[in-house]
Amino acid sequence: MKRKVENCVEISIMTVSFPVDIETSTEINHLVRSTGLKDKISYEQVLNLYAITDEAVKGFVVVAYAGEELVGLVSAIDMIGIHSYEWSGLVSPDFRRRGIGKALLTALNKNLEIRGAESELALAVKDSPHATAFWHAQNYEWNFSEATLRADAVEEVVDEKVEVKPFTNEYESLTGILMTAFGDTEDEVYTLMNFNELNPMRHLFVANKDGETVGTVTIVEAAEENTLWITALATLPEVQGQGVGTSLLRFVLGEAVRRGYQTVMLDVEIDNDKALSLYEKVGFSPVMQVDYYVKSPATN
Repeated sequence: MKRKVENCVEISIMTVSFPVDIETSTEINHLVRSTGLKDKISYEQVLNLYAITDEAVKGFVVVAYAGEELVGLVSAIDMIGIHSYEWSGLVSPDFRRRGIGKALLTALNKNLEIRGAESELALAVKDSPHATAFWHAQNYEWNFSEATLRADAVEEVVDEKVEVKPFTNEYESLTGILMTAFGDTEDEVYTLMNFNELNPMRHLFVANKDGETVGTVTIVEAAEENTLWITALATLPEVQGQGVGTSLLRFVLGEAVRRGYQTVMLDVEIDNDKALSLYEKVGFSPVMQVDYYVKSPATN
């Protein structure tokens, strides 16, 4: 689709579903790196660049070209296939304020409708140029923020009273833990565990104490980033403060070493003081903040 935007620049808008082909992926990575250098911001995480070539992940990118040059994009991901999308985008600094962002957003919304999206979250790196003003102008409002934390991979000693091992058949125990920790429904938990089992880059572990399954964590390999990501870390309320969460984190730091990764990262809501304290105690430190936006009720 071609359209004229401000300053009479003709822009071609196209949609590419995951997995994105190598040529387009290379162009996207070049644009993201060059824009990040100019803005002094890392955009790879909010754009989920690690996933755009993954056959196991559902999503799409909307790309904008001025002639042969890629000048803007939006990346949207439905991580576990439940029609719940997270998306973000950027425009080359040389092509900003020409209506390209609006054109990308229009194409994004059309794609979300076609794909039956039931919910969406728009992501922006804190302090990224023009992001907050753009979201507000498009009738999006701030919903919550997460801090991204980083730690070096290192062999750690895990409490001998806590056994951390790969998930096998602890469905009932994990369902209760995850429903309690995150407020998920039983169907949502089943979908998540099934997604983890089918994706070779995701690995689910459980923590046992005194013969009972009392915690869980999932690790996600991001080989291109040389990083192991932590997600869905949870413990039973009655064992919190007993070192189970600490043991799970230390296990993952060691698991990163065993799998050849240098860095471990995770996201946590910025107002979760208890979790932040735990992560910092184990050696994690903040590297960035991501703000999440939703459409204002009047626009839904």
